Amino acid sequence: MGYIFDIDDETVWSPSLRAGALYVSLAEAIAPSLGRSTGLNAIAEDMYDINLPTFCDFTRTLLADYCSTNHAVIHEMVRGVLLASLVMLRPGGINLSPDNEEPESIWSALPGLARSMPTNAS
Repeated sequence: MGYIFDIDDETVWSPSLRAGALYVSLAEAIAPSLGRSTGLNAIAEDMYDINLPTFCDFTRTLLADYCSTNHAVIHEMVRGVLLASLVMLRPGGINLSPDNEEPESIWSALPGLARSMPTNAS
């Protein structure tokens, strides 16, 4: 059993129950500090429909916030949510591109994480 995150009826991530619940909890905890909604809409306790424009805005704002500080603790606290969100945007047709001011470590971590994020319930 696991979570399902869909964009337009396409599953963009199907993590374990623990990983899915943790992602949702962390994203929802971060959103108020950004003044944004996550775009994660619960369909069931373990199934979320992602509003693509809202989720993209959340992720873009999280990325800008991450890059606006050199605070090591903030970086570590939001890094996982940021990376997972960037990976989920890709099947939705959104590839946020690196800016010269964004740390290369964000972009270089995406391929490995994407391989670890199953997109079906199998």
